[in-house]
Amino acid sequence: MNKLKVSAGARFDNYNIVDIEQSGSDKSGNVLSPRLTLKYDIKEYLQARVSYSQGYRAPQIFDEDLHIETSGSRKVIHKNDPDLKQETSHSYMASLDFNKQLGKIYVGLLVEGFYTQLNDPFANEYSEPDINGTVVYTRVNSEKGAKVQGVNIELNVVPTDKFSLKAGFTQQNSEYEEAQEFNEKKFFRTPEDYGYLTLDWQPSKKWGISSTGIYTGIMLVPYFGLQISNPDDGELRTTESFFDLGLKVRYNIKLNGTTLQLFTGMKNIFNSYQSDFDSGIDRDPGYVYGPMNPRTVYFGRANSGL
Repeated sequence: MNKLKVSAGARFDNYNIVDIEQSGSDKSGNVLSPRLTLKYDIKEYLQARVSYSQGYRAPQIFDEDLHIETSGSRKVIHKNDPDLKQETSHSYMASLDFNKQLGKIYVGLLVEGFYTQLNDPFANEYSEPDINGTVVYTRVNSEKGAKVQGVNIELNVVPTDKFSLKAGFTQQNSEYEEAQEFNEKKFFRTPEDYGYLTLDWQPSKKWGISSTGIYTGIMLVPYFGLQISNPDDGELRTTESFFDLGLKVRYNIKLNGTTLQLFTGMKNIFNSYQSDFDSGIDRDPGYVYGPMNPRTVYFGRANSGL
């Protein structure tokens, strides 16, 4: 039996983006994206993989009349640089994948390292506010590239047919090769570590309990509000980390050939939530980060066929 398997392929894309708002900003291109994967079976339950893939991100058109960040003192308009090119990525990955039944317990463990080189990565250039407080964000290509690299670990444990556990954690570094806004190389709004945890327990056919946790590490977020002496210059802030834990209880009732499920639960049990929202008419509307919802109780029902 051949322990080595090779998979190769390519994808061809043609994109044509027409900007009806900004003259001369139409973008088009042809992209060939190859990929290659090598898989080697070290054991029946242990596989090694290495892969390479190329990808791209085409320029995105912004509606100049849509101010997605608006407050009483600050309005933001997004535009593309006339010479904006597509962003191209070269991704490399190596992993070990373990899957085995250990007695009555199934265990799956994935350990992988990844490295992505970005050529012509997108970046923003910011103008000074005009007399009306309007700021123009111009999307440009960074003169030098950027890189994203790190390690990812995922665990899957099923000790019984009634209980399962899944967890994952990623540690990564995302940086431009030259300093950008605030003289910073790191990507904004991108944590260097994050993870998840999922538990599911079904003690009977009627009852079920599930819990999901999402961890988000610290990140850098720009702030342009009145909490600082010069809002036009802004300030780069480091956020706190978050752990958003949820719990859901469900109960199934059989009715006339269908199953009625009643459920209740709580999102963000620890209320791990942004604590420094800007407020007032002169707030910085873009200063938002972290979990979308504070602590929330919910309930409902769902129908399904047998």
